[in-house]
Amino acid sequence: MAQSPEAAALTANKQLVLAMWHDVIDGRNIEAAGKYIAPDYIQHSPGIGQGLAALIVFLRTEFPDMQPLEPGTYPLTRFEFVLAEGDLVQLMFQRHLPDPHDPKRLTPVWWYDTYRVRDGLIVEHWDSAQS
Repeated sequence: MAQSPEAAALTANKQLVLAMWHDVIDGRNIEAAGKYIAPDYIQHSPGIGQGLAALIVFLRTEFPDMQPLEPGTYPLTRFEFVLAEGDLVQLMFQRHLPDPHDPKRLTPVWWYDTYRVRDGLIVEHWDSAQS
């Protein structure tokens, strides 16, 4: 049975966001960001400027020696949930960070990244970062 147009759009939005994450973030392929992200991208994360160019500057500053990795040679982030509703896609995953009360112990922390997709590109982003 074929998907409804609405279900097909949700699937396409999820695929776009996951492809961006796995290529740009996991694969360290900063130059590929423009394949997935609109030039006038709106960023809600503290400390990162607006637009694709500002995101690229941030990634290059955050990871100064980052070189693209060969596809298939690096681990992909394991998302616990990938949710889509309307034009939004949310990725949910855990990272393990040092426990503030016992730095020798790692504590699982949930991370949330939410993206708005329009016309086949990511146009807006929110995450659980705190300033």
